[in-house]
Amino acid sequence: MSAALPRRGAWGCILLLLITGCSRTSEDESVSRELAAIVATCAVARGPVDTLRTANAYWEPFEAGATFRSGDWVRTGPEASTRIELRGGGRIELEERTVVLVERPARPAGGGSVVALESGTARGLLPEDALPDGPLVLRGDNGRQVALTVEAHAGPTEFRVTRTARGMQLSVSRGRLLLSEGTHRRTLEAGNWLDVARGLEDAEHDGPPFPTSLSPGVDARIAWSPELRIPLSWKPLDGVRGYQVQVAHDLGFTRRIVDTQLEGPDFTFLPPEPGMFVWRVSALDEAGRPGESGFARRIFVERKQPRGLLVTPRDGYEAPNGSASEDLVFAWQSIGGEPRYRLVVAHDRELRHPVLVREGSPQQVVLSGLAPGEYFWGVYVAEDPPVPLFQKARRLVVPGPSRALARDALLPMDP
Repeated sequence: MSAALPRRGAWGCILLLLITGCSRTSEDESVSRELAAIVATCAVARGPVDTLRTANAYWEPFEAGATFRSGDWVRTGPEASTRIELRGGGRIELEERTVVLVERPARPAGGGSVVALESGTARGLLPEDALPDGPLVLRGDNGRQVALTVEAHAGPTEFRVTRTARGMQLSVSRGRLLLSEGTHRRTLEAGNWLDVARGLEDAEHDGPPFPTSLSPGVDARIAWSPELRIPLSWKPLDGVRGYQVQVAHDLGFTRRIVDTQLEGPDFTFLPPEPGMFVWRVSALDEAGRPGESGFARRIFVERKQPRGLLVTPRDGYEAPNGSASEDLVFAWQSIGGEPRYRLVVAHDRELRHPVLVREGSPQQVVLSGLAPGEYFWGVYVAEDPPVPLFQKARRLVVPGPSRALARDALLPMDP
């Protein structure tokens, strides 16, 4: 009997290990199921944002890092926004006063993510390659679903979805979307929009492209004064009813200070105070509906006359060996309005003895054939007297065999 005791003890240990192993396996499977149930994650949350969980009957606030499962609702309040990373790839950013439902497609549709926009506006980004878990799907009216994908090697695509009184407007701001629903296929190019609430079969024609912003230039820096008036202008489009101009304090346009419609391709903005402002413009179709807005531009209104606006080449830049015959790009920031700029390149730091001068309205000049040597450069507003856009001239070195300048001392710049 004494010999049987160790045997019973061994079986007890084996049984304990089996129970422990089953417990761990059960826990691992539970964790795997929990992870598989997650369809999206909150990356950024600004302002009042809430979620209505599938198992709950009430809305609850959430913060960055929160996860969402199939069937969860997400909403943003006034002046709020949130960015949601989709598990299958890509992301959507909800603007203020927006409500969406996130789901997984029902089998046998496969993987991916389904987004149903109940109200408001969402902006999204899809990578260029196929999403590993399947496409992003927009759910419209009566359960209609339109899949969004991007061609391989076509670059990432940015889009916007807006709920209107008539349907659901899908527009593309960068790249190109491939849309599919059953046997229906079509492509939506950048600058165009489509109503997809009722599926591709009933989708309306493309909306107007977005206008090209002209002035002020990118990241313009303008001195503040109580009487400051900043002209905004863009390239006019044929066949449009008018334009919608928006100015805000933030790139998400959640804190708008101007939101107006007008007929012509220009608008005068009166900043209420110094600070950063962002503006964009979209075209109105024949029914007065805005299309996709152009790329947003920032304006920095500063208390003092802005200086140090040179962008490239950086101070002390040395061109690669043997590149004397290649192009050099000189760029600087805008001061707003429609000034003429004067680029000066010289051998002395004070720029008193220029070897090359170019004058015109663009914020960029491309020079080729600059002889090897050490140079200094700067940009002025071409007034009388000239106004420098720099604290000190920037140094530039062009190595290589000696050769003469391939340009005259004074060359006009294209208007």
